[in-house]
Amino acid sequence: MPVIDEEFLAKLAAVELEPVVREIPEGEQKAFAKVQRLACVRKRCESELRARLARDGFTAQDADAAVRRAVACGLVDDMRYAGVLIRSRISQGRGKSGIVSELERAGIDATMVPGWPEDFFHEDTPSELERALGLLRRKPPRAKDVRGAAFRRLVGKGYSQQVAYDAARLYAEEVAEHSEYF
Repeated sequence: MPVIDEEFLAKLAAVELEPVVREIPEGEQKAFAKVQRLACVRKRCESELRARLARDGFTAQDADAAVRRAVACGLVDDMRYAGVLIRSRISQGRGKSGIVSELERAGIDATMVPGWPEDFFHEDTPSELERALGLLRRKPPRAKDVRGAAFRRLVGKGYSQQVAYDAARLYAEEVAEHSEYF
């Protein structure tokens, strides 16, 4: 059994311990404070935060450390951001391909998002074709070539070419039925 005596206590006092918490550089502290402010306004992804910090003059090292720290403490989560973005774009009438493209620009693979696409496009929600038609009915195109204008609007909103073509054809037929000019 070890004995705690004066000699042991003297050896213990001579030992230098490293601090448990590392000293955080000032640039990293300021970058993390900026991340906190930005994340409180709305959900953001890691790549967006890194780009914003670089644009605001932070070094790549400080920006990366601040974003890693925000991810570690749960302030930033790309999958949570992707879920919010997907639901938002669906409610805006966007198509699947446009949503996937926007996620890819944010550095997120849509197939990695939990529940994509089953949890976001339920059976009780309108199909992509119905959502495209709903968009055209809410915001009708103002052009002589109704079908072409409808197609261009839908493709611009992120619908696949096939869905845009079908919806534009159906919408043009609806307009022709209700218009005396055709």
